Amino acid sequence: MTLKEGATQEVNSRWPEHKQRNVALMNDWYGKQYHSNMLAGIQIVRDRYHSLKDNGANAWSTTQNMRDLLDDLAGI
Repeated sequence: MTLKEGATQEVNSRWPEHKQRNVALMNDWYGKQYHSNMLAGIQIVRDRYHSLKDNGANAWSTTQNMRDLLDDLAGI
């Protein structure tokens, strides 16, 4: 999976696009905790994406710790 596809999958599998749009329109649509957790999760994925890209990677990879953290943030 490419970097972009992998990062997109990490985010969308936890925070569906329609919920991302709703939160963008109204911050507390699903509650303040959901909003802050979603933003934190997306930033974690973005940081991982940039780290991989800066190191010359072409394929998405992640760690179990990162997946567990994202799952916790998403309430999975």
